[in-house]
Amino acid sequence: MRYILVTRSGVVDSSSGEVLSLDRLEEVLLERPGGVIAGNNMYPVLATLVPMIKCDSGWSAKLKLQHKKKVLTGRVGGGIYFTHLSYRFPKERRNGKRHRPKSIKWLVLNLELFTETDDIAGASKALVDLADRRGISPRYSPGSFGGALLKASPLWSRDRNPAPWFISEKARFYLPGNYYALRVGIKHKTIDSALYVDQKSSHHTISSSVVLPDPRYLRARGRLRAVENGEYPRWLDSPKILKEHTGLLCAIIHSKGIPEDLEHLYPPWARLEGTRAVWIWTPELRILNSRVKLLWVSCALTSFEMDKALREFAEWSLAQLKDHNHPAIKPALLAAYGLLGVQVKDSIKNYTVTGRPKPESAKIVKLPLIDEVYCSTIESVRVPVIQNVVARGVIEAETRTRSLEYARLLEGKGVMVSQIYADGLIAVTDSIPEIPDGWRIAGVLSNLVSSSPNTIVSDEIVRMPGVPSGRRTIHIEQTSRALDKVV
Repeated sequence: MRYILVTRSGVVDSSSGEVLSLDRLEEVLLERPGGVIAGNNMYPVLATLVPMIKCDSGWSAKLKLQHKKKVLTGRVGGGIYFTHLSYRFPKERRNGKRHRPKSIKWLVLNLELFTETDDIAGASKALVDLADRRGISPRYSPGSFGGALLKASPLWSRDRNPAPWFISEKARFYLPGNYYALRVGIKHKTIDSALYVDQKSSHHTISSSVVLPDPRYLRARGRLRAVENGEYPRWLDSPKILKEHTGLLCAIIHSKGIPEDLEHLYPPWARLEGTRAVWIWTPELRILNSRVKLLWVSCALTSFEMDKALREFAEWSLAQLKDHNHPAIKPALLAAYGLLGVQVKDSIKNYTVTGRPKPESAKIVKLPLIDEVYCSTIESVRVPVIQNVVARGVIEAETRTRSLEYARLLEGKGVMVSQIYADGLIAVTDSIPEIPDGWRIAGVLSNLVSSSPNTIVSDEIVRMPGVPSGRRTIHIEQTSRALDKVV
C-alpha cells in the first residue's frame, strides 16, 4: 500500500520519503494503482488540487459535509473533508473491443476524525492493517469503518434485516446514554488524593459477555397499546418469566425515596419518591432493592435470542486491542456500537469535484477554497440494516449498572465514591479493597475538583464536556511548562 502523508513538514511520499511539491504531487497521484492519502485537517492542502481536477475529465474527488445544527440557536456548522480521489482513464481499443483501463483510486484518511495524533504514518498504517485483518477495504470515517467491520463478521447474515422500526423508535427515547453522578457535598470541594477506576474496554467487554438481542426475534410483548394510550395494566407480577429475555420493560415501581448521600448510587428514574411507571432496561433490574421495588410489568420490547454477530465482533475487537493497540483503531472499533442507534435520514447529499459535465440530477453549490462543486441528493427511506437500538440500550444500561454495582460494593466496604463517570468511578482512598473482573485502576488523581458530574479536574487529567476526545486527558504539568515558555 502506498501512502501520501500530509505532515507538518510537508506532503511526503512514503515509498521514497520525498517531500512533494504541488506539481510533483499531481504526478504521483497519477501513478497506479493509487493508495492512501492520510493526515490531519487536509482540506486546505487537497483544495489546491482542485484546478488540476477541474481541468481533466478523468479526475473526480468526493467530499463530505458534517451538518451539525445547534438546538438552541438553530445555527448549522460542521467540517468539510475529502473522502476519495480517483482518475478514470479513457477507453482503449484492444483486440477489436473497447476497454477501459482500471482506475487509479486514492482513499483519503482524515485522521482527526479518528484520533488526535502526529503519528500520521503509524495511524494510517494501523487503520489499513485493521481492515486487512478483517478482509475489508479501509474506510474514510470511523462510522463507515466500524459498520464495515461489524458486517464483515462470518456470522453476519446477508439477508439480515434491521430491528422493527417502531421498536427502535420507542427504545431510542429511553436510551440511558452516559451516566454521570456526583456525591452530595463534593461539588467544588478539593480532594487531596483519589483513585480513578474504570471498566476495561467496556463496550467490547459487555458485548462479549452479555446477551444482546437479535433483531430477528425482537418483539413487543404484553400491553404496549394500552401503555401508548396512557394506561399501565398489570401484565406480569414479576419479570422472572422474562429472565431469558433482554431489552426494555415498561414497569410500575415504588420508590421510598433515596437519601441525598446515596442518590449517586441510583439511576435518575429510581430517585423520585412514590409509585409511577418507568421504562427499565433488563440489566437495571439488578439495581432494584428494598428502597426501589418493582410492582408489575405492563409491556416489554425484548428478544430471547443472542445476536451472534455482535458477540463475534466484540471478541474480535478485544483481540485487536490486545495485539495491535494503536490509538487510531479504537474509534473505528467503537463506532460499530454507535451505528446500532443510527437514525433514518430523509436524504443524503454527495459533493463531487470533477472535470466532467454536470449530471442532470445535480446542482451547483459553492464551498470554501474550491468554489463550485456538484451536489447530488440521494433519497434514503430504507432503515439501515445495522440498526438495533435495543441492543445499543442494553450496552449502555449494562455499563451504567456495572458502575453502580461497583460503587455500592465500595461504599459497603467503607470506601467513599465521590463520582461516577460513565464507565468509571472515583474512589476517595489510597487502596482498593476489591477489584472485580473487567475493572482496573486507571490512575491516581491529586487535588481533584469536580464542578459538575461530567467534569474531572486534577493535577493528572482534565475531563470536560465538549473537549475533543484526544484532548480530554490533558497533563497539567505539560500545559504549565508550555505556558511558562510563552511568558
